[in-house]
Formats: sequence, structure tokens, C-alpha cells
Amino acid sequence: ATVLAAAVHLTGRISPAEGALCIEKDGRSTELSISDLAMEPVQGTVVNGRGESRAIDGQGVLLSVLLERAEMRADVQITVTADDEYSAVVTAEELAAPDKAYFIAQEEGGVQLVVFGDADSRRNVSNVVRVTVE
Repeated sequence: ATVLAAAVHLTGRISPAEGALCIEKDGRSTELSISDLAMEPVQGTVVNGRGESRAIDGQGVLLSVLLERAEMRADVQITVTADDEYSAVVTAEELAAPDKAYFIAQEEGGVQLVVFGDADSRRNVSNVVRVTVE
């Protein structure tokens, strides 16, 4: 039973092409290549659950810009999901706020969700593969 459950779970995962993100809305799916996104310098500080600060200094793209690029409205809530199915929600208000929610390029490839201003970093999702517009 465990093997069957694992097989079903693994075959149900979304696996976009390497270096791409899958953007989903209303059953429609679009892949965006990360290299096609216009990255800009991003700097800020995030805080983990123990109250420790960590500086962010890298290249990134606002989530609202990413949604515009995928021709989807940015005035809705989204769920960001990693390759291991860990997910986090970003509200419409956060998407509309300047310099609040970014995808940051990771050194080993892929992107990480960073939401500045959180009391802890539970929404810092690494190895993002899917963005679901709700």
C-alpha cells in the first residue's frame, strides 16, 4: 500500500522543464522560462521563527510582474509550490504591495519565494515549480 501511495504521489507532481515555472489558473497551465524573466537587484531582510535575521541580496522578480508576464491578473491570491510539494500562500494585498513578494534566483538554479515583512520565514519556499492563481 505504501509503494502504491508513493507512486501515485510522485506521478501526480508537476514537473516543468528545467529552468521553468508552471503557472496555473482555472485548469489552464503556462510554462515560463526563468531565464526569460527580467531580474532586478533585490535586497532586504527576512526573519526566521527564532527571530534571527538573514539578509537577502540577489537577483529577483516581483510576483506581480511574473503574473503579468503570464497574462494573468495580479489582484488575486496565489499559492506557490516547491518541487517537494511544500507550499505557501501570497495574498492579493501582498502582490499589490511594492517590494513585498519576490522570486529570487537560487545559486543552484530555480527560484525561491521570499515574502519580506513576515514574522517568520515559513513562506520562503525554495525550488519553486508551480504558481497557482486562485
